[in-house]
Parts: sequence; C-alpha cells; structure tokens
Amino acid sequence: MWIFEGGRESNPQAPGLRGASCRLSSAVCLLLLSALCVQPPAYCSPARGLYEIREIKPGIYVLVPEDVVDTDGDPQFSRRANAGFIVTPEGTAVVNTMNTPFRARDLLYEIRRVTDLPVRYVIDTDSHADIVLGNEVFVAEKSAIIATTPAAAEMRDYAADLARRLAQEEGWRLQSRMRGIHPTPPTQTFDTEMRLKLGGEEIRVVRLSGGHSAGDAVVYLPRQKLVFAGHLFESGFFPRLDSSNVHRWIEILKELESWDVEVYVPARGPVGGKKEVAEFRQFLAWLWNEVATRAAQGKTASDVKRELKLTETYRWSARDLAPRAVEEVYQQIMREKPAPPVPAVPTGSVTGATSAGSSN
Repeated sequence: MWIFEGGRESNPQAPGLRGASCRLSSAVCLLLLSALCVQPPAYCSPARGLYEIREIKPGIYVLVPEDVVDTDGDPQFSRRANAGFIVTPEGTAVVNTMNTPFRARDLLYEIRRVTDLPVRYVIDTDSHADIVLGNEVFVAEKSAIIATTPAAAEMRDYAADLARRLAQEEGWRLQSRMRGIHPTPPTQTFDTEMRLKLGGEEIRVVRLSGGHSAGDAVVYLPRQKLVFAGHLFESGFFPRLDSSNVHRWIEILKELESWDVEVYVPARGPVGGKKEVAEFRQFLAWLWNEVATRAAQGKTASDVKRELKLTETYRWSARDLAPRAVEEVYQQIMREKPAPPVPAVPTGSVTGATSAGSSN
C-alpha cells in the first residue's frame, strides 16, 4: 500500500523501498496513484479489486467492476457482475447484489455514501450466483428481495446443488471459498410483471424469460427511459450461454430495442444504448450462423472452436468464456438437429424379432 504524507511517498511493505522516501508534488502523486489503480475513479485495493460508481441518471447509480476473477465465492461464478441502486426520497431499490456478500458490502458502503434512507427493495434479474450471492447482506436492512417465480425455483436448485458439491471428496476446497456465504432466496416472487412505487419513481420489473434463462427479468424505469437488463445484455464481454435458447434471446433483445429506452445497463461492461444492445444481438446471431454452418459440414465442436478464433474476431473481456460459448451453441444446434429418418422396411419382409416369433 502506498502512503502519501505531505508530498512524501513511501511503501513500507516493499522491501526494496522500506525506509526510503522522496519528495513529490501532489500532481505527481496523483499521476502515480492513477497509474496504479488503472482508472482514477476506481478503488485501488488488492483484496477488493477495482470498481467505479457512476451516476448515469439523477439518483440512478451503477457499480461497474473491472474484469476481476475472485478467489472467494463460488468458482463457477467468480467474475463479478454490475449492480445498481435507485435513490429516492422514500428509500432505495437495489438491482443485483453481485457474486459474494463481500462485494455486496462494497455496494452497501457506496449506497451509504449517498443516502442513509433504508434499502426498501432488492431485485434479482435472474438466479445466477454472480448476481444473487450478495442478497444476504440486505436481510439485515429488512429489504424485500424480489425475483421471478422461475428464478426463485432455480435459486433453490442452486442451493441444493451447492450442498451436493460441498459434500464431495474435494468439497473442502469449495468450503474454504464459500465460508461465510449463505445463498439467500427471494422473499417476494411474481410471474409476469411487478410494479413498484418508490418516492415518485415507477419501477417495473418485467419477466422476459426463455432466452438467457427461465427466470430472467428486467428493471424498467419509464420516466428515466432506462432498463437494467441483467444477463440479457453483455457490453463488451463474452456471455455465458449455459442452457440458453439463442433464438429466443435474440427475439427478447429485439423487443428491448423497441422500448422507449435510452440507457441500457448490462450485467457486465459499460452502460450502453440501443446501438450497443443491437451489436450484442448481432453477435449472438453471427455466432449461431457461423457455428451452424460448420456443424452442417460435419465438423466437431473442437473443429469449430479452432476455426472461429472468437477472441480474435471479438476482442472482448471474459475471454475464457469464448470457447465455452461456441461449445454451448454447438450443443444447442445438435439438440435441434432432426433425427435421421428410420429406413423403411421393404414390403413383405419381417424383422428378426417377428421372424423368431413366427417360428414358435
């Protein structure tokens, strides 16, 4: 950790600099700190990684993490997602709580820097652990935790699967990562749409499921012309396509583009507009077509991954998810591929079973 004391700078933790100091102007110190933290608005902490808070509309804030892979929490969901909060005169609504309660406490800290009013609502846009494992932090705030009915069911399935994984032979490794983390399900669910009124702000939580997952929802603020799109929109990040329906996902994105919205908040990456949502939709369509063409030629998933060179075509973050995205699309195409027709039995012939039966 670098310590600045009236123009003097030292690093007591660095053996080569222990006890050393130099006189620097405040401007030089700020430049050095900016270089270390990558982005001046972000927080520089080896334990927490980097993130920045942006006020994208009056009273509407988004916490945008760097592409950091955490060493605590579920290793299957070790990459942090964006989170947001809506501040009104009657309280705050939170959208997604990130991948661990430790990250959620960062979020709550940032909320408390803006307002002391209670957190009335926490809204989970789907069931994935990278956006819901911080829910438990808001239990002490007495917040209502909201999700779709399918998402709530998926969270229960996740908790059961997590217990199974923890009980396995190598579960002690997972136990060390999950120590102090308690999956917390929603306290309120809905099937189609839920409308909330908070301090004069209308908040519509709309279910748009069947694309990315069965429990997807978006948070729509009509007056602000803003949508928190969750995992339905990834901005400059390769998406997870596990058990997704790419065709339905594309249709949902077309619907979102048709709404009276100016600002779309993704699950990861910078806030965007209709242009960025369209680019992500076009990526999904392109990926499907490229994989389908090669699958029709009889190529294997390994062949397709090698030929596409996805990380060279799209220089996005979360590069480790790119091969997995190709694999998931390939498997979906194989599932949709019609089974080969059963050869017709020539007239007058009999099967082996029939022939054996007739001899009795």
